[in-house]
Amino acid sequence: MGYSNYKNLRQTLKKLALEEIDTFLFPTINLVQPSEWLLQTLSIAERLPITNEKGKSERIIAPILSEVALQYESQITLFSGEDLPVDADKDLSGPCDFFFAKHPKKQVMQAPIITLVEAKDEDFEYGQAQCIAQMYGSQRFNQEEGKDIPYIYGCAVTGGEWKFLRLEGSHIYIDNKNYYLAELPKILGIFHQIIQSYLY
Repeated sequence: MGYSNYKNLRQTLKKLALEEIDTFLFPTINLVQPSEWLLQTLSIAERLPITNEKGKSERIIAPILSEVALQYESQITLFSGEDLPVDADKDLSGPCDFFFAKHPKKQVMQAPIITLVEAKDEDFEYGQAQCIAQMYGSQRFNQEEGKDIPYIYGCAVTGGEWKFLRLEGSHIYIDNKNYYLAELPKILGIFHQIIQSYLY
């Protein structure tokens, strides 16, 4: 089961020896307007039944992340469903819904991983717990590949609601604010801000 075994936030923090810090991760956000393509894609998604995590991932989350990725395609790659095997004995293994890696387009995922996005149906705590485990696994992966970075961002998503996190060393910063699909320019702005923090 790997990362999906991390279902409870308190237990995840204890098992991975992480300290939780609640904060406002993005006190200022530069709004980024969605393209007509993205607006049309999300409009079509609203007209179709979305009954599970796979549907939300494909019709809502993937288009949003793809639009962001295309803005930085010479510097980052967006992966979906790739396995991140780090330590199976500690449940740090298994597929991740989405993540950005800091390298141009490649067929094989390489370090450093900079941001993960985990989709969950409605259980937000489960989504945060699993996302934190994947962020921790990414931290380990980057270190083992000799490409350690100061921090890794994560995002737990129910489709309509987005919660951002940042892992620095043994501290996990959890944003006090949740963002909603109706605030799409803010969500896009946050992802642009995250990616630009690694590039400049």
